[in-house]
Amino acid sequence: MLSSLSNPLWVVAACLGLTGAVGAQGTERSIEGRVSLPGPTSAGVPVANAWAVLHRVGTDVAGPLDSIRTAANGRYRFRYRVTGDSQAVYFVSTSRGGVSYFTPPVRERVVSGGLADLLVFDTTSALIPISVRGRHLIVTAPDSATGRLRTLIEAFELSNDSSRTRVARGRAGITFDAALPTGVTRITPGQGDVSSDAILAADGRMRLNAPLAPGLKQVTFSYDLPTATDPIEILIEAPTTVLEVLVEDANAQVSGAGLVGVEPVEIEGRPFRRFLAQDVAAAQTVSISIPPAGSSRRLRLIFIVTAVGAAMLLGLGLFVMRGGPGGFARRGDENPEALALAVAVLDARYANIANPSEQQKAEQYLARARLKGRLSGALAKRDGLR
Repeated sequence: MLSSLSNPLWVVAACLGLTGAVGAQGTERSIEGRVSLPGPTSAGVPVANAWAVLHRVGTDVAGPLDSIRTAANGRYRFRYRVTGDSQAVYFVSTSRGGVSYFTPPVRERVVSGGLADLLVFDTTSALIPISVRGRHLIVTAPDSATGRLRTLIEAFELSNDSSRTRVARGRAGITFDAALPTGVTRITPGQGDVSSDAILAADGRMRLNAPLAPGLKQVTFSYDLPTATDPIEILIEAPTTVLEVLVEDANAQVSGAGLVGVEPVEIEGRPFRRFLAQDVAAAQTVSISIPPAGSSRRLRLIFIVTAVGAAMLLGLGLFVMRGGPGGFARRGDENPEALALAVAVLDARYANIANPSEQQKAEQYLARARLKGRLSGALAKRDGLR
């Protein structure tokens, strides 16, 4: 079962040229699932009389195809035929308390349960605690054009451990915020589980105005700092389960918050020093000092945000939290940590394809959507939400 997305970003991706398995014109398909609330049993509480909406996204047209009310047992079923663009994808949405929930896009002839099931939540504007399961910071080399700026990328893994979706109070409200380094007034939203429109910088802080459903949500953004900024200081305001810092400079010095240097990693063939800390207490400061004679190479921001991305960082964080590779070998396919790592591996493998074909893009997109759906369901089951 999938939790909410305030904006289905993958729909945009589909509109930008997602292609895949071709279905013959007129082929009949069906998708059947269940809408439920968390309950005392794994089956949850069925949601009757909710609107389920079938959507189609293709290169020719995108929009809703059909809608139906769920039955007393929360079930819905759609039958439809392939028309127009045979490479179009289909998905189902529903909403509760003003928050929308979506299945992943599918092309299979028959979809029943699993990917078609939707777990929804009641909403509240109460100050439900949002914990930081992971925070990751990537510090790139200076921009080769001027050498005066370097890009920093931050990724948060936020956890709502309640059984309600937290929403903001009023249009100007927020559901999460974090301090930005001194001087940062503008940030660029990255890949994640919330709408880019919901992430902004104000008064020296990153402010998030997006519904946060139970479970994990990934939020990423980037900003530029003058290379003359030394040291770079990052305030860790909230307790953080896993803190990770990657620096593209062999001479960088990183200290604070219990960070310890570990084996370096490579991204697009470029080495990054890597520092990790676990169970970081609140009100800690990370200090990053980089000598002025750093590399002038420009790391492609788009590659970092998409290839390392929120999903890969989630995999790294969970990998550390569970004690390394031994924790995965003994677990089944529906273990959240194993699924998170599977998403990370999938993204890393795809990132190494220099010029992916349209077929490869489609396969990556659909495989990732399915894994994300399984991960959400596994997390919900582990936390007693289904």
